[in-house]
Amino acid sequence: MVDDYIAAYSRDGRIPLLKAISSSLETEVHEALSDLPHIDRISFRVKEAISFAKKAVDTSTTPPYTNPITEIEDQVAGRVIVFFREDINIVKNRLVSGTFTTVEQTHKRPTRDEEFGYESHHVICNIPPQVKPKNWDLQDDLPPTFELQIRTIFMHAYAEPQHDLVYKGPDDLPKKIRKELAWIAASAWGADEAYLRFYHWYCSIYSRDKLKGR
Repeated sequence: MVDDYIAAYSRDGRIPLLKAISSSLETEVHEALSDLPHIDRISFRVKEAISFAKKAVDTSTTPPYTNPITEIEDQVAGRVIVFFREDINIVKNRLVSGTFTTVEQTHKRPTRDEEFGYESHHVICNIPPQVKPKNWDLQDDLPPTFELQIRTIFMHAYAEPQHDLVYKGPDDLPKKIRKELAWIAASAWGADEAYLRFYHWYCSIYSRDKLKGR
């Protein structure tokens, strides 16, 4: 089954079309956010065939996919990394209100306030017609949507190693190791909060001095 999905995902001409869409979407996002401050980086990628296949056969998906080749939404995905927590909604509002039409928005975070872990804002958007390469609409197995993740630098610093080492790793992590991961996540959350307080203080001092003509 996995091999079948890898073959379907990688068939001749399909991945080049996904890469073309990925590049065009990255340009579109850069242009949409070009006048906003506090953008650390913008990047897009095409999902690897093996990752797609594993997701397609994942029995924990609810509801299960009936046609993964068009239903899996992050075959093309982008990230916008921002400086501060308050920048997330600014970026998200810019992209979903004036650039893309949105299918779904999710704030992924621990369910309990006293818990710390992975946190990111995920937005599923329709692929707009102006970025579609020639022959895109002639294919019947290309995704209609793409995924955007918006998070802070500190959220990203926790999420990237966690994704490779934990999310893709073993399920039976020792209790002590899970506590260590929670501590890292809590530290990232605390750094975000502290940096935002510092930024607000800096802005208040700078604005006050500017009014005084300094």
